[in-house]
Amino acid sequence: MNTKLKKFVILPLMLIGLAFSCKPESDDPIPFLPFSDILVNVALPENYALQFDNGYKYVSGGVKGIIVFHSTGASYYAFERNCPFQPNDACSTVEMENTNLRMIDPCCSSVFDFDGNPTSGPARNPLRQYRIEAQGTTLIISDEVIN
Repeated sequence: MNTKLKKFVILPLMLIGLAFSCKPESDDPIPFLPFSDILVNVALPENYALQFDNGYKYVSGGVKGIIVFHSTGASYYAFERNCPFQPNDACSTVEMENTNLRMIDPCCSSVFDFDGNPTSGPARNPLRQYRIEAQGTTLIISDEVIN
């Protein structure tokens, strides 16, 4: 095979092989940042949304904040906002998407259901979930990871 032909055959084959061998980076472990119990009184005006099904609120705590989500009835969830896909990136912060009622990281486009599981995008691990307990009108969020 002559040299010019080799360049035109081998180089494209190498590029194709390289493209298929490159995979997105795997999920790195989310750093753990302990915090004192967080108390959220759902009777206060600033927490009004948590009185209703599908209501949510961002609170300080954890690594990049916490999403407190009121599912239905007395079911509340507390999820770390730090996306599990490349969690050390500055922009890897999950937020609620009101239009579709889902959680999404706009940085990597990972989408999560309300169990914290990824449904699309590059993330393969679920969102970190913290223990949350309701006592009357107060929600108590601890740094105990439950998943």
